[in-house]
Amino acid sequence: MSGWLRIFDYDGLAYPAMLWLGVIVLALFVAESLGLAPGAIRVSTGELLARISGRRPDAARRIPAVLRGLGLFLLLMALACPMRGYHIRKDRAGVIDIMLCLDVSGSMQQQDFTINGKPHDRLYVAREAARSFINNRRETRDTRFGLDRIGLVLFSGLAWTQCPLTLDYDILERELDNSTIAAERKQGTAIGSALGLAVRRLSKSEAKSKVVVLLSDGVNNRGDLDPITAARLAKEYGIRVYTIGAGSTEEVTVRRGLFPVRTEAIDAETMRQMAEITGGRFYLATDTESLLRAYDEIGALEVTEIDVGDYYEAREEFMPYLLAGAAALVASVFSRRLWFEVMP
Repeated sequence: MSGWLRIFDYDGLAYPAMLWLGVIVLALFVAESLGLAPGAIRVSTGELLARISGRRPDAARRIPAVLRGLGLFLLLMALACPMRGYHIRKDRAGVIDIMLCLDVSGSMQQQDFTINGKPHDRLYVAREAARSFINNRRETRDTRFGLDRIGLVLFSGLAWTQCPLTLDYDILERELDNSTIAAERKQGTAIGSALGLAVRRLSKSEAKSKVVVLLSDGVNNRGDLDPITAARLAKEYGIRVYTIGAGSTEEVTVRRGLFPVRTEAIDAETMRQMAEITGGRFYLATDTESLLRAYDEIGALEVTEIDVGDYYEAREEFMPYLLAGAAALVASVFSRRLWFEVMP
């Protein structure tokens, strides 16, 4: 559908039963079309009247009735409430709520990952891996909504919620794109605080399955909550934690500006314990391929069971039909008055 006709495009009807009233409209139209013309009289001789009426074809005489029938049908379409964006949401037998925890500390600026042969910093590649994970959980390729609620927690020297749990993956991706390296005053790596915040977000969830996917490239050196205690808290709430160590297991020295900075290596043992305590898994990602593979494997392990369908997030588009129907009825009245007025 192209041009101005796009305003009449819709994906579904909220009240399709209203269209059954169209049978009454059709019956009235047929009755009026088969009946005598308005104001017609039967006479034994009517050559003059026959010549007068013959100047106007029978088809033209039915224009008011056609416009009236079209107007009433368009009004019925408005009552049926056409909806655009009428997507089917899948109610799940095993719905999953997922919190993504992403490290945005200064060490994530290291450009030791590559994409298509070009070097990129760890945060950029981590965002792309998380984006792939999100897109793989969309209901369909073209929809903005997902199968499961996903939220985003960022952390460096402290942790904060970048995006709460949502089914709107376009908003989630926008917040992911806005994830940048934390300011200098926030530097450090508060892994325990990040997990604790994610657990708090998921603790009130009624989802059958609750999952945290936490990525970091360092060791816990900030915050009041240590990672192991946070993992035990997650276990109490039935939350499974998957941890991803992105980068190197050895300390390296990088140059930031004029000064060399020694970065801490991944605390692989702590991250492995965090995952094991909650029944999750630990992944060590030293390059782009292994990082993408880690998210893919987690996505494959956490599968949503689709049960039945429902409807949501639809916009009402009845106004074009209402206006067009009213215009057709007005045109019917004027055409009858101007061209087909009955004889007194």
